[in-house]
Amino acid sequence: MNPNDELSTLLPAMLDGEMSDVEQARLADLLRDNPQAQQVYLDFCWTHALLRRELGVYGEVPFGAAGFSPPSEVYGNSQLNGEPPFPTLPTTHYPLPTSDFVGSWAFSYMVATVIVCVMLLGFWAYKITHYQHIAEAPSQSAPSEAMPEMVFVGRITGMVDVKWSDDLHYLPPPDFAHVPLGRKYELVSGLMQITYDSGAKVILQGPCTYEVESTAGGYLSLGKLTAKVVSGQRSVASAKPQVANQKSPSSFILHPSSLFSVRTPTAVVTDLGTEFGVEVSEKGTTTSHVFLGLVKVQTVGDSRNKEVVLRANESVRVVNKGPDDSRLVLADVTGDPPAFVRRLVRSPRVLDLLDVVAGGNGMGWRRERGIDSTSGMEDPVFTAYARDGGRRYWPVKWHKLIDGVFAPDGGAGPVQLDSAGHAFDGFPRTDGTVYGSIWARAADVKPDERSNDNAWWIYAMGRGEQFMPDGRGLLGINADTGITFDLEAIRRAHPGFVPDRFRAMAGLGDARRLTPSADGMADVWVFVDGRLKLKREQLRPQDGAIDVNVEIGPSDRFLTLVVTDGGNGSQCDWVVFGDPVLHTTVDAEQPMKEKPSK
Repeated sequence: MNPNDELSTLLPAMLDGEMSDVEQARLADLLRDNPQAQQVYLDFCWTHALLRRELGVYGEVPFGAAGFSPPSEVYGNSQLNGEPPFPTLPTTHYPLPTSDFVGSWAFSYMVATVIVCVMLLGFWAYKITHYQHIAEAPSQSAPSEAMPEMVFVGRITGMVDVKWSDDLHYLPPPDFAHVPLGRKYELVSGLMQITYDSGAKVILQGPCTYEVESTAGGYLSLGKLTAKVVSGQRSVASAKPQVANQKSPSSFILHPSSLFSVRTPTAVVTDLGTEFGVEVSEKGTTTSHVFLGLVKVQTVGDSRNKEVVLRANESVRVVNKGPDDSRLVLADVTGDPPAFVRRLVRSPRVLDLLDVVAGGNGMGWRRERGIDSTSGMEDPVFTAYARDGGRRYWPVKWHKLIDGVFAPDGGAGPVQLDSAGHAFDGFPRTDGTVYGSIWARAADVKPDERSNDNAWWIYAMGRGEQFMPDGRGLLGINADTGITFDLEAIRRAHPGFVPDRFRAMAGLGDARRLTPSADGMADVWVFVDGRLKLKREQLRPQDGAIDVNVEIGPSDRFLTLVVTDGGNGSQCDWVVFGDPVLHTTVDAEQPMKEKPSK
């Protein structure tokens, strides 16, 4: 017999006091080594106790059977002693019968639905009251035992083409975000610079995993970093740096000094007033190279604690020679040292518009976010339904690099394209309705239930490899929708770089995989300062990818992308711009920044 079927028979008998010795022994066997059965038992007893309490039926409840603790010990005594967690059921007008039926298993089932509803109502009332209290209460900065005060040790002062690990369960940080103690950063590629409050700078070079362990350094478990600590800079004014409260075996308390240190699985590299690089391989081998000054490299996991002091242009490698971490050796590095990036410079080649749409500055790898073209607000999830565009221009106030969005309808007259007032009167008549979000989709997405639902068209269209030869991703814009980027703001955000053209591969996603009768057809438009630069009419899935190459002048202010219905309705008009980028060139009046040292 299935264990769950046995429990459904044994537990009611236990609560009604009708179990035989054989049944008691069988229940103990079922619960002894089965966590799932134990949870069923606890939930069963807990529900029964609440029902008896609410119905005014007291007496012995057989908790503790089979050697398990009653729910009061699991969930907290406050749930069973004192006031119940939800209002008591009134019995004044409807007295309950006192027969043996009351409190029996059958009667409990009859009132279970009522009790659950009362519990949900009580929790709902508590939640409303709780949030009202938070909203009305004055701001407090006093630390709480449940939520300790976060300690910040510096800021992110630059990112270049950063692509984040898929394992992250939070949004990637923006430029100039605070760096909290204990924060882990996982880069698949790209560069990120952390400037500690002392002035010490660390450049993480993806692929890389780095954890901010203290105000005086961190733990590099994989990849490369370059650290620069100018003589006289120290991480804290006191002699003992703060460290993250870690419970993992890898937790490490830095030596009580103010020297900047980088810990790895096999070594500790300590700054003595210098600039140095550290690389950690997948096997934990640590390589350290000094560019300027001195560093001390000390092995960990070795009872002899070998150490060496390196000077400028010297390198050392800490290798695990044994089956465990107890036999570590230092070895001089001969030949060329690993290539480290010593200066964070922005690429003069491209600015990624997918990163911009997803909330970034164009130099990172943000994806899977978008914009509501009917309000200009951010869409954290793809909107899988139609919305009324309101036939107006919506400024995107939350993002300085995006000027605005709109739903074009040529039947209502000239359509505004940007905040400068440029308008176009050649769009076809539409109903002013848009479907879905303006969406920055990643190149690699895992198939899920959305892939089989036309409502989630940006995923239902398939992988779309033909539209993204560079593997950056897809900018999804369903008819009828427009978006305008602020080129002037982009130049201000990236001094010295001037966009000279917009490049992408445009096309129509094929809905026939899910709807054989689908007949998507759309028009694609590209404007610069209100001037029509590209128009492709009646684009269909079978047309494949078309090359978009639009020139941008040094004084042009706005780039506008528009998708309208091709004449047969906006259904399945799944237009994408693959690998959308602004190509940039270095301004001749601005000196080129220093290139990365290799």
